[in-house]
Formats: sequence, C-alpha cells, structure tokens
Amino acid sequence: METVTDGRRQRSLRSRAQIVGAAERLFLERGYVRTTIEDIADAAGVAVQTVYYVFGTKLRVLAAVLDARIGGDDPSPVVERDWVASLGATGGPADAIDALVAAAVDILSRAAPVYEVVRRAASDPEIGELLAANRQSRRADQRVLIQRLHETGAFAEDLDVEAAADSFYALVNEEVFQLLVVDCGWTTDRFRAWLADLVHTMLLPPASTRPAPSGP
Repeated sequence: METVTDGRRQRSLRSRAQIVGAAERLFLERGYVRTTIEDIADAAGVAVQTVYYVFGTKLRVLAAVLDARIGGDDPSPVVERDWVASLGATGGPADAIDALVAAAVDILSRAAPVYEVVRRAASDPEIGELLAANRQSRRADQRVLIQRLHETGAFAEDLDVEAAADSFYALVNEEVFQLLVVDCGWTTDRFRAWLADLVHTMLLPPASTRPAPSGP
C-alpha cells in the first residue's frame, strides 16, 4: 500500500514534470525573457506558489528544462550511462567512434533548441553563468569520454588526449549543430555522418579513415 510519504513524493514528481514540460513549451515559443512564472504555472495547471516551492526561481526552471533535454529518458550523468561503459568493448576503433558520435548527436538534437533559448538570454548575468556551466560540464564529460576510449587501446599510444578532447569539444556542440542542421538545412543523419568522418580523421591513422559522405 502506498504510504502518505510515497504519495506526496509522487505528486511532487508529477508537479515537477508538469512544470518542466510547460516551461519548455513556453520558453521555445516565447523565449526566456517573455515567459513569466505565472505563465508557467498557468500552462502547467499548478499554483504559482507550487512553481516557487519546487524551483524557487525562473532560472532554476530553465536549468531543469535544459537538464531534461540533455538527459532525455536517462537522468544519470552522461559519463555514467550504459553506452559509455560499452565503448570500445566490441568492434574496432571506428565502431567505437561511431557509437560515441551517435550518442553525442542524439544529445545535441534534443538539447539544441533549449540551448538556443539559453544563449539568446545570456546577456542576463545569471543566464550567462548557466551557459558557461553547461559548456564546462560538456567539455569535462567529453574529456572523460576521449580518455576512456584511449584507455581501451583504440587509438595510437602517442595520441594527445588533451588536444583530441579540445578538438572534439570544438566540433561536438549545439552551436555547430545549429549552424548546419537549422541554418543550412542538413538532416541529422547527414550531420552525424559528417561529424563521424571528422572524428575518424582526427583520432585514427589515415588507413583507418573512410571517405567523406556526399550529397545533401
């Protein structure tokens, strides 16, 4: 039988999910600045006080929306997910890169729209701090991923892991995704193939690379 505490926790989780979902829709439609706590509460079907109780500030609501987009159905940190543990376990180095890029593009495709909301509001110092923290977190995670692949022996022993991680960070981000998929009209599949080819060239010996994709 569900206890009183369990019931309250479930209601709290439902309220949180409703608020995050409503806030996401409004932020994408109106932007951060034009969306108020009152708007979010109304769209979520909860009291304004509930939004303040759960999140405290609109900034924390935005941070929760971004985290939800990055995490998808898995709230665990990126570097602790199952697909990370399996990198390099089967197949060769090229397969490991393809798996890494595929997972990264899945995250980018989810996060890019909300990331753009954050970027456009970054003249606000607090939003700017949120944007900087997101970039720092991504860079740290990507450094760990490149290091773990290197530790499997997938790449040359003399690979400069720091330089490789920096290059990966420069390529695998929401800004590049926005430029090519949104601005240039690329499909996500084309972006994924383009990115995989670049990372292959960056991390593998020339004989292990593959020809670049052609066509739109």
